[in-house]
Amino acid sequence: SDVCSSDLAQHTYARNRARSLTVKTESIDYDERRDNPSMDPRPRILFTPAPGVHWLFFRHRLVCLHRERPKPKDSSGQAVNVRECFNITIFSRDRKLAQLLIEEARDVAIPKSEVRLMVHRAGQGYWMEQMKRLPRPVESVILANGLMEDLIEDAKNFLSKREWYVQRGIPYRRGYLLHGPPGTGKSSAVVALASALQMDIAVLSLGDSSLDDNSISELFSSIPVNAVVLMEDIDCAFLERKEGEDKRSKVTFSGLLNAIDGVAAGEGRLLFTTTNHIERLDPALIRPGRIDRKLFIGHANREQAERLFLRFFPDASEAQSRAFSERIPPCRVTMSALQTHLLMYSEDIEGAIAQLDEMIASLEYSVPTTEGQENSCKSPEQVPVP
Repeated sequence: SDVCSSDLAQHTYARNRARSLTVKTESIDYDERRDNPSMDPRPRILFTPAPGVHWLFFRHRLVCLHRERPKPKDSSGQAVNVRECFNITIFSRDRKLAQLLIEEARDVAIPKSEVRLMVHRAGQGYWMEQMKRLPRPVESVILANGLMEDLIEDAKNFLSKREWYVQRGIPYRRGYLLHGPPGTGKSSAVVALASALQMDIAVLSLGDSSLDDNSISELFSSIPVNAVVLMEDIDCAFLERKEGEDKRSKVTFSGLLNAIDGVAAGEGRLLFTTTNHIERLDPALIRPGRIDRKLFIGHANREQAERLFLRFFPDASEAQSRAFSERIPPCRVTMSALQTHLLMYSEDIEGAIAQLDEMIASLEYSVPTTEGQENSCKSPEQVPVP
């Protein structure tokens, strides 16, 4: 419906001849206001053909288009499904015109130069398209020891082996746990991986009060096509396996386990979970078969710092990049803190180097001492499961 509505809004009929119209507004972004300071900063008013029947021409053929918008489901209490239905009748014997019309609508709505990731979010027991975001280049997420490249290669290998799994009767699913201190790039790594694989992201929050065991089972069995599932901060949902406590989510621990790898669990699924505290997770949740790889993403080392510095200052000398990276203490600085610092001095390479010590001194992060994190500067933990 998004494709058809975008094309209809730009059709000559919508601009000149339509008599039944819907009014919407479009905010003026900063780039437009910067390029034209004298323009009216108020939201621009746009007209599109309203729901109902419209007659127009496409390639000299008469077209009848019936635009139908769903009504609110007052009785169910569920949110309105914003998707619309377009019924198109073309007065022609050439069936190719229908395909040409839809293809043209798609090209208007989604230009090839503007391909974006779709982010789906779970709500009311089904997946909703929440937003589109720009893909994230893999090289923009700098993890230690080639971990990003290893993660992408592992996912590609899994996706290419459907028949291998089927022939051996192995459930065609793969789960990953990314753990480590906050700000080290766990969620960013998932976005970069989805971008590299040209897949969308389906975000599932276990804290959603509308979820229960039935709805989460439905969600896992109906994951959007070509999407990876992301559950962030999974430790916050189940600190301990306790029953009868008052909590927002109605999802039980056993309900989550069954949804992940029960009889009705979906096939062909990449599941990513993240946590800052792996020691808080119940072993049943991260056992082999539910989580196939555990990847530790720790504080920045000097090699990561140097690579990040060169992304901001590609023309920097070797001496400058080394002067920056050698100031990084072990087990202290996250990649997000370094990125924030470099953003502040993005036009001042000498200032980025000179002020680094002051930034590090201001950090409130302490050396991790929790179980599984005491070696945060060593090679990331990688636990492959056959």
